[in-house]
Amino acid sequence: MREENRRGTGRSSRRPEGQQRRRTSSGHPTRRRKPKKDYKFVKYKIYVFSFSLMLIALVALIIPLRPKESAVEKRTLTKFPAFSVESFLSGEFFNGVSTWYADTFPFREALLAGNTKMRTAYGLQGDQIHGSIQTADTVPAKRVSLTDIILPDIRSEMDELQADMREIVATQEAANAANGGVKRREITQVPEQVGTVYVADDTGFSLYGFNQDAANQYIDAISAMANKVDENVTVYDIVVPISTGIYLDEKLQDELGCSDEQESIKYIYDNMDSKVVTIDAFSTLKSHSDEYLYFRTDHHWTALGAYYTYVQLMKTMGKTATSLADYETMVFDDFVGSLYSASNQSPALAANPDTVTAYIPLATNKLTYTDVDGNVVEDYDVIHDVSDWDSGAKYNCFIAGDQPIEEIHNPNLSDGSSCLVIKESFGNAFVPFLVDNYQTVYVVDYRYYPEGLTALVRDKGIKDVIFINNIAAATTSSLVSNIEEVVNY
Repeated sequence: MREENRRGTGRSSRRPEGQQRRRTSSGHPTRRRKPKKDYKFVKYKIYVFSFSLMLIALVALIIPLRPKESAVEKRTLTKFPAFSVESFLSGEFFNGVSTWYADTFPFREALLAGNTKMRTAYGLQGDQIHGSIQTADTVPAKRVSLTDIILPDIRSEMDELQADMREIVATQEAANAANGGVKRREITQVPEQVGTVYVADDTGFSLYGFNQDAANQYIDAISAMANKVDENVTVYDIVVPISTGIYLDEKLQDELGCSDEQESIKYIYDNMDSKVVTIDAFSTLKSHSDEYLYFRTDHHWTALGAYYTYVQLMKTMGKTATSLADYETMVFDDFVGSLYSASNQSPALAANPDTVTAYIPLATNKLTYTDVDGNVVEDYDVIHDVSDWDSGAKYNCFIAGDQPIEEIHNPNLSDGSSCLVIKESFGNAFVPFLVDNYQTVYVVDYRYYPEGLTALVRDKGIKDVIFINNIAAATTSSLVSNIEEVVNY
């Protein structure tokens, strides 16, 4: 009975024919053993992998191999953090070390470029967006302020206030001089930001988003300057569209989440103080949109785009613009700029580099500039030969790049005419065209100039003050704050 119960429970001991368990010579059944793994080979693979990681880590720690600047990204890389007990205990020191280690990794740019090329091998690559699309502010029809609502007669009071401000500025400057020198503002480097990049075929575009608070900040800063200078000084404002607003159709811009650049510029101009003379660069450039006005691999405009805007300014001023055919040119090939670096070094952009064409002023090709360390450099070129420079630096052929202050003297004029151009890097390609129309052209990059504009205008007897900014810079608070500082200094 016990035997029957045992057979009736559990698995049947019967096997289909041909599948009887093998037995040894002693009659005992045998079990099939699984093939034994080659653990020695696996162990060696672990050793090789671990050794490779350690070797890479050690190579990365070799200080001479670590880059200090990025030629592709045009910036100074992260420095090793300074040690302090407070930063050590809070963990900030280790975060800084981690950032430094990653940002200055040896052969970083080559590795990034290699990674991008590998990704292109995954399959067909269509239009690409590099970065996240940010939600922009709606461009309002008009700026509404408390002044518009309940203080319609504030203008006369504001004029009196501005006169008082001019007197206070003069008093402060006299006090600074009496104390042994001129106060200099602290410079905080704020690089221009390309933001999200859209790559279509062989061309990159920086996507633009309107920021109303920053736009209002810009309006107030330029308006303040117009009210701080003497009545015989004219303040001009040029807000330049970026390539997205000129080259891409409105439907595609809307699909990409871009703000309307023309409406953004109109908002700024409509709300500017009536003393400011505004220049419509958008319509001017749009009428030439079938021409090479902007670079494919860089966010700047070409000198041709700057020339058309210069012509529009001269018409507004009642001056005669130099004919484009009268200029001698310098041409620099193989320029690959900021949109290339911001798109993870897109192979499509690298395969189609830009050409930089620069127009040499008729009157002179010499300037003097003061660098960020206060060193004065004389007899530098307005248009400099950068043929042998790095492919990412060729836009610096214009007016020595971004310097705190520059002077260009025209030997052909002695009428005392002068202008001051207050700009970011878009202004670099624009300034050379002004040389033939003024006895002296002064140039200030508001990101690096350590003093105030009001005293400069007064001391140099400047009659024309020209602000020129691309629309992205004019609605970026970190950059506009620098304009506020040099205006309200």
